[in-house]
Amino acid sequence: MNNSLSYPHHGSRILLFWCAAMLVYFLMVFGSLADIERITGVRAFDMRPNGYSYADALALISALGEEGRRVYLAMQIPLDTMYPALLAISSASSLYWLSQSFGSTARWYRAVAAVAYLAAIADYAENGLIVWMLNAGLGVPEALVTAASLASVSKSIFSTVVFTTLLIALAEFAIRRIRQRPKVS
Repeated sequence: MNNSLSYPHHGSRILLFWCAAMLVYFLMVFGSLADIERITGVRAFDMRPNGYSYADALALISALGEEGRRVYLAMQIPLDTMYPALLAISSASSLYWLSQSFGSTARWYRAVAAVAYLAAIADYAENGLIVWMLNAGLGVPEALVTAASLASVSKSIFSTVVFTTLLIALAEFAIRRIRQRPKVS
């Protein structure tokens, strides 16, 4: 398959996507998300894998103030618009690439690669709902907070499945490589 939508088949291209994803991740964690935590004293919505309650959301929205809202909307959300796609492409491509020599288990790894895109979709849903909550302010409907929290939890579950599977695939790949080495007498 040689079209623009196919998975990268070269490790160097996949590594390039990983580098871009990690660059954006570090900019978020040590930049915008750190600023939000400094301003509010609590973790941002994006960093709550177990979700949050309506009271938690109101407390964060209140603590953000104008400066925090500006950081969230002008810095964090734009960065987090790039990150899900970069991470999904990196993760899915890695699983696909690693599984090429796995034989019967390759299909399973490739199926999990699709879950990386579900994680990205959940992350984009989370981002959109966070923007909506921040724009609603303290008058945010409880149903909106529930939906945003569900998106956060879904993103976390899908991401955990993908990263756990990726670690298993890396281990399987390494074991296969070690076993294929010629034995030294």
